[in-house]
Amino acid sequence: MLASARVQNLVTGLAVAVALATTARAQPAAPAPAAAPKPEIFFRAPANGATVPATFPVVFGLRNYGVAPAGVNATGVGHFHVLVNTAAPATGVVIPQDTVNLHFGKGQIETTITLKPGRHTLRLVLGDHEHKVIGPELISAPITVTVRP
Repeated sequence: MLASARVQNLVTGLAVAVALATTARAQPAAPAPAAAPKPEIFFRAPANGATVPATFPVVFGLRNYGVAPAGVNATGVGHFHVLVNTAAPATGVVIPQDTVNLHFGKGQIETTITLKPGRHTLRLVLGDHEHKVIGPELISAPITVTVRP
């Protein structure tokens, strides 16, 4: 009788273990963490196609990324550059500092620029702590402005 009770307890224990193992496997997996939203860089002003005076305000826009002065080496931040009538360098390339690559390394989010009369293409690029292009997602679509005489 004692052996029969042991066998029954063993069978019951095995059944419980199998049930627990099956239940553990049947549980849905925890949901994967949501992907971080993609960064967006854009001009708040001027509007694409605007006609502007020779000196005009430019307001930078950025979503899902941070702004910090040049030299701040941190993940998820950069500083603005306005490129005038030129293409952006490749990812990881230093943005030159000259008359067509305007740097805003103090963390500025707006400025006033002066251009000669005519049609100009502007592009915003976010650079890292060393003024290198962070990536294509942090290069704005170009806008065109016409500077009146």
